[in-house]
Amino acid sequence: MDHRRFPKVELHRHLEGSLRLPTLIELADQHGCVLPAHTPETLRPFAQVDRPMGSLEEVLAAFGLFQDAFRSLAAVERITEEAVEDAAIDGIRLLELRFSPGFMAQPAGLDWDEMMGAVLRGVEKARSNHTIAVGLIAIASRSLGPESAKETVAFALNWREHLVGFDLADAEEAWPARDFAPVLRPLHAVDFPITVHSGENTGPEHIQQSVDLLHAQRIGHGVSVVQDDAILQRCIDEGWVLEMCPTSNLRTRAVSSLPEHPAARLLEMGAKVTLNSDDPGLFDITLSDEYALAEQQMGFDEGLLLQAHKNAVQGSFVKRVPQEVLAPFV
Repeated sequence: MDHRRFPKVELHRHLEGSLRLPTLIELADQHGCVLPAHTPETLRPFAQVDRPMGSLEEVLAAFGLFQDAFRSLAAVERITEEAVEDAAIDGIRLLELRFSPGFMAQPAGLDWDEMMGAVLRGVEKARSNHTIAVGLIAIASRSLGPESAKETVAFALNWREHLVGFDLADAEEAWPARDFAPVLRPLHAVDFPITVHSGENTGPEHIQQSVDLLHAQRIGHGVSVVQDDAILQRCIDEGWVLEMCPTSNLRTRAVSSLPEHPAARLLEMGAKVTLNSDDPGLFDITLSDEYALAEQQMGFDEGLLLQAHKNAVQGSFVKRVPQEVLAPFV
């Protein structure tokens, strides 16, 4: 399979983790921000995670430099346009791009609604030059607390016509599902599609709680689902879509090595596994890279890759899937 030419679907990609290093440098100069280095080569060790870290928390801390780039509406628009463009160049034809308005707005105190307008403009600029469908997902960052999550729910409902879903992300161990269940109830009332980061550095009981308490239809990462047979069987029987991100899972130490990643085994058991890049700028990867790693190190053959792709098509929150991504199954 020519991974780059294959019309791929990505369900789990963070806007904040999709910056190009040259753009990061240019925006720092424009905003008067100080970086630890001033060329892509010398900045890479500070801004990118290219090896397994001590924990998920260490990887989340690396987002600091990327977060500081969102200091103007023009920057938000540019970063969005480039993120969509990079996905299209990699052969992605259906992209779900998620972002946390609370996290992005922090450095410069940007207005969330004005920021959303900039995101939409960036998407449309990229789509005017590339063949790609884009669905946007609003993230509530757990570490900002339930009050910020409440504001994000209100934001998502206000922009419902322009968003395809809602996500709860960030440090799950410190902020479990029960802390946010009451906050997400307005989304349940209108059947707003929900995905939740869960089971990345926590046990399978957190995945179960994300489904039962938060009504998650998809699970971001979900690696620990294999640790409990009963929960795994529910996952298979009820069709929970797992947004797995191999390189990210390795570098956050959700798995100890790629050959030990459970994605292929789960697919063979009937679980709805999908493959995703998570943060292509932070990890210096593409979705095509993930497809290649799946074949080279994770036990995937072409049949499993096609099944993961089919799961992504079926699991997408985007209502109109481009005909091109359906081609392998038509």
